[in-house]
Amino acid sequence: MLLRYTLLIYFGMMALVTCLGLKEPSVHAQETNKKFPVFRCNLQRTGMVNYAGPSGNDLKWAISTAGEIWSSPVIDEDGVIYVGSTDGSLLSVTPTGKVIWAFKTNDEIYGSAAIAPNGVIYIGSVDGRIYALNPDGKLKWKYQTRGAIHSSPIFDEKGNVYFSSFDGKLYAVSANGKLLWSYQTEATIMTSSPAIGGDNTIYIGSWDKRLHALNPDGSSKWNFGTEAKIDASPAIGNSAVYIADTDGKLYAVNLDGTLNWGFELGSKTFSSPALDNEETAYIGTQDGYIYAVRKDGTLKWKFKTENSITASPTIDADGVIYIGSWDGKLYAINNDGTLKWSTTIGGPLLSSPAIDTKNMIYVGCVDWRLYAFGK
Repeated sequence: MLLRYTLLIYFGMMALVTCLGLKEPSVHAQETNKKFPVFRCNLQRTGMVNYAGPSGNDLKWAISTAGEIWSSPVIDEDGVIYVGSTDGSLLSVTPTGKVIWAFKTNDEIYGSAAIAPNGVIYIGSVDGRIYALNPDGKLKWKYQTRGAIHSSPIFDEKGNVYFSSFDGKLYAVSANGKLLWSYQTEATIMTSSPAIGGDNTIYIGSWDKRLHALNPDGSSKWNFGTEAKIDASPAIGNSAVYIADTDGKLYAVNLDGTLNWGFELGSKTFSSPALDNEETAYIGTQDGYIYAVRKDGTLKWKFKTENSITASPTIDADGVIYIGSWDGKLYAINNDGTLKWSTTIGGPLLSSPAIDTKNMIYVGCVDWRLYAFGK
């Protein structure tokens, strides 16, 4: 409970201060054809899927949980949705809005689950544990860290799971729950979640003002210094890794660790960038804008919402960008920066949207509900 209010103050104060033709397919476009298994959809954390979202803002259903939803939904191959709540529960929900099971951790859940190819579900909790659950919701194993977990895990092709903790470490744990290695940064890792590149390089941001690139054995490959702390998760493109610092600078870092370009967003940000097939980056800011920044570092457009954005965008196959705002609205924005549709939910949206193959979009809200939109 104390941590939730601390985080609300942390994000809320930042909001208050600042609110007074087909292209060559990219690496991230090949993992999203069946499901939305991890936060930001794929191992590269690009936030892009290969199918269209809903054409309108039709509400299909909403279900109540026992706490606020900051967690972003993930979806398995059968269309089952998994989402965490601040009451410490991970819910498994059918595409029709029926709860299959709920697994209770010992503290609040803020991050997203990750669904491995074998169906095992991983989720972190403020209790400092990463939990591995069987598809039926039964505990397989758990691993204890020395800090709260507010970020989202990810896995590699061997089934190893990677996750960060407030103790400033990135952990690698095997599929049977044994520690493989841990990598210590020089400060807390608060909400940055690891991303994995096509060459199995692992990327993570930290409050030590660095983007860290690690080899698969946990050794440092390189690190890139930013101007402020990092709460965002990296997004990996074909030629660069995209990351934002909390002071509102978006960076494109070459895969060798050198700077390609930096773009000043003009406001603090806790949103993670999304990438489309042209490697245009989309990101939200505390002054309520979503920015589209081209691959060369120039502004394509920006779109204004009515309050801060701390959630991260999701992009569908038609290039439509979906994002929630603290103004209580979910927005669908066309690729040219014009509004396609919006819908008012009511409470602030800190959860990032997930899209399934049936053109449905799911998003959580701090009003204790999970929403589904589509026909």
